[in-house]
Amino acid sequence: MKKIYTSIYLFLSLCAMTACSGWLDIEPDGQATNDKLTETGDGYRTMLSGVYKAMTSANLYGRELQFGIVDCMSQQYTWAWQSSTGTTSNTIYQEARAFNYYDVKLRETIDAIWKDGYNVIANANNLIQNIKDEDPAKFAEGELERDMILGEAYACRALMHFDLCRLFAPAPVENESGNYLPYVDTYPNIQPDAIDVKTFLNKVVDDFKEAQRLTARVDTIAIGMSANASANARFYNQLEYGMEGSPDGMGLDDFFLERGYRLNYYAITALLARVYQYMGEDDLAFECADKVMKFQAKGANGVVYDMFTQDDWYTMIVGDNNESRTDLKIVSNLIFALYNEDSYLDYNLGTYFLKRSEAQGGNSNWLAVDVKGQEVFMNVAGIDEKDLDYRYLYLSFKPEYSAFDYSDDYRISAKWYCSEDERVRTKNLQTLPVIRATEIRYIMAEHYARQGNFAEAYNILNTIRSNRGVYTPLDTANNLDRFLRDMIRDAQREWISEGQLFYLYKRLGAKVKIGNGERKLNKSEYMLPIPDNQNM
Repeated sequence: MKKIYTSIYLFLSLCAMTACSGWLDIEPDGQATNDKLTETGDGYRTMLSGVYKAMTSANLYGRELQFGIVDCMSQQYTWAWQSSTGTTSNTIYQEARAFNYYDVKLRETIDAIWKDGYNVIANANNLIQNIKDEDPAKFAEGELERDMILGEAYACRALMHFDLCRLFAPAPVENESGNYLPYVDTYPNIQPDAIDVKTFLNKVVDDFKEAQRLTARVDTIAIGMSANASANARFYNQLEYGMEGSPDGMGLDDFFLERGYRLNYYAITALLARVYQYMGEDDLAFECADKVMKFQAKGANGVVYDMFTQDDWYTMIVGDNNESRTDLKIVSNLIFALYNEDSYLDYNLGTYFLKRSEAQGGNSNWLAVDVKGQEVFMNVAGIDEKDLDYRYLYLSFKPEYSAFDYSDDYRISAKWYCSEDERVRTKNLQTLPVIRATEIRYIMAEHYARQGNFAEAYNILNTIRSNRGVYTPLDTANNLDRFLRDMIRDAQREWISEGQLFYLYKRLGAKVKIGNGERKLNKSEYMLPIPDNQNM
């Protein structure tokens, strides 16, 4: 799939795509291109790749919905050090942290998130409408392949709609009425009508369920289990012994590999758990989450692979320095991620996360984690755990600059460490996390807490902590509010620079440390302004 990603680009704003050598070589001229693509099965592969490529836009999961403005809205970063270094400026990220959504430059980015998000949806709709009644004979693997592509397109449409809803509409917990944004399921649809949040989220669920049904056909048989059995299989093409293909001997061509970078059946189930929890459907969220943690693949000689229970932190990230750490994204913990081999350049990552060789005098664009202000590594009982937690010790670092002695509380996320070694840098930066197994554990733990089973809730949370070096267990508190505070504190560490923390605050209506106080976000803060021009 990576080969496709690097050779596909969006040619027009709505859905005209073409590919370079290796897949298709056709003229990029709008509808003519679209017609050419739908002539062959390879053309549909290319169209699907274009949808995924669109999702890696800098305005979407490449930057702004990854570590950018969404994390600034969660108060994750600080620029308090600027006065000490003499480096002062004002960026859209500082404006986002202050909830100044109507700042001219920030508003441009917010509008671009809306535009690029609905562009992904338009591409997915175009693909869905063309492929759903297509002749299976066009595809190398027949109906199996056609249904897989169709299912992934439904899932892309659902995921993009869901995150636009989480940004531009109130959370269900707020019980707000009104119509906020449209659910677009036809192509083209230039001026769709906005609908209410409940109806909108039900449509997200319907799309994910249809995606589940379609992708199960490939992902739950041997061919799919081979590509999903382990993190090495999902992300690195390293298939486990005895799982090279299906029982009838069909090999795995490139299009069926690296399913971790695709919305496969297992990732869709995990995302359904996320959606149900956001909707307040706790039992349904737990049911999906429980399935994810029980998914297994069977290999040769009866070997069973637990797909998502591995939580291999120590082995992969402990080392003398970031150059020697082999897996700064902790792929063993990832269920689904997007892929961009050129992320270092496309997202200007060296500007935000610091290049090792640059003069490190205090770049005003650095996204420094507000460790002290947010008390990220102080547990709720007031105990400092930063000298224990791998997420502080190995997944964050302080700049080295002789002219200024940065404190231990000044940290840059190592998940986006920009190595001078291009090979190391590319491997660590090409993966754009979307959902982790940790979140599935949080969903299960919160369910147990809401059921009054605090012992099991804390058992899950303490297991997460111990796998990250914090072996002292939290005391079991028979109180939902206290449990949620403990869980949020762990999530503040787990989701550094991954774009998920804001949604947790919003879903729970949680109190957030803002300035010198702590309070819930108000409506003007937890909702981005919808663009004045909503034409699709």
